[in-house]
Amino acid sequence: MIYLHEIHEIVGGKKEEFSEAMRSQWKPLIERDDLAKVLWFFHHAVGTSVSYQAVSITAVKDWQAFGTIMDRTLTDPGWKAWDRDVSKLRKDVTGKVLIPNPLSPLQEVDFSKVGTEPDDGVPAVYLHDTGWAFPGMMDEYVDAWHTVLGPQMEAVQPPVITITAGWRTCPGTGRFHEAILLSRIHNWELFSFIITFGEPPAQPGEWMIEGLKYRDRWESKILRTADWSPMK
Repeated sequence: MIYLHEIHEIVGGKKEEFSEAMRSQWKPLIERDDLAKVLWFFHHAVGTSVSYQAVSITAVKDWQAFGTIMDRTLTDPGWKAWDRDVSKLRKDVTGKVLIPNPLSPLQEVDFSKVGTEPDDGVPAVYLHDTGWAFPGMMDEYVDAWHTVLGPQMEAVQPPVITITAGWRTCPGTGRFHEAILLSRIHNWELFSFIITFGEPPAQPGEWMIEGLKYRDRWESKILRTADWSPMK
């Protein structure tokens, strides 16, 4: 299974219209014939990143399904209509194809179960990390996410943040030494202490020291799920 990650640059003031268009027009197109399934549709938490930007993450059955979808975007009348309509709401979109890390909690997706969990109407908040490994260190970097960082996060009880999925960019579809980690924030009040006061001094073996063996630059975004996001 592969994953399509897209960053959408929205026209100013059109965020809600764009979100509804993604739900009612784009989602049925990309999910047609059960070739793909939209998992998350995120907005940036207000005040935490660039304005008028959204993120979507879609699971695609396999490379053959991906090729069929890409062919439809160029030839199918429904997709052509979508391209015309969305141009009024979106300035640009940047996509990359991801494969799951070997130790990622999310590997395969059962399409029949997506969006079936009870929804209490409260958006979920996620930390979206993009990291750039040192050349030649990608395998070690993504393994350390799940063998060093993950257990240290899980040791904090009750949980404040847990890893949901980890991916790396497929060769030829983006920056080669780039990886993405998606983590759900369970306790915003406690997580806010890190934002306010920063990380406590790290000890040898802890992630903030261990991570420097594999990379020294990353980018974090705080994302919240849209009300129609299939996964929360």
